Amino acid sequence: MKKSVKMLVALVIIVVVGIGGFAMHQHKEKEKMIAIATSEEAKKVYEDKFRREDALALTEKGVIRSYCIDENSLEYNPMGGLMVRVIVNQDSKSYINFNLIDNGDDTYHSAYYVISAKLDRLLVGEK
Repeated sequence: MKKSVKMLVALVIIVVVGIGGFAMHQHKEKEKMIAIATSEEAKKVYEDKFRREDALALTEKGVIRSYCIDENSLEYNPMGGLMVRVIVNQDSKSYINFNLIDNGDDTYHSAYYVISAKLDRLLVGEK
């Protein structure tokens, strides 16, 4: 009986340590994704796209006045890159999704963009 209890305790400890290690790995990966998505090089990609869509972007006269990265949306794309949702003007229904790809020289580009329907309507002048 004592031997089986020791085995059970050892098994529980191994499982708990394994789950803790996995959780720590997940946390480190999330921190790495946040660092990439909020980096100055990534911000250049976002702001270049904003200015292509709205010549007055990031000014008081522009449709796109401000933005923030939705850290809860960050995930790796199985085909490569980091998928990032950038919320525009603090409106969760106005956003652009980016797929950030590392160029290998600490710069990024986006493989594609997806503009939300609401933001698209604002950009073309509809209300």
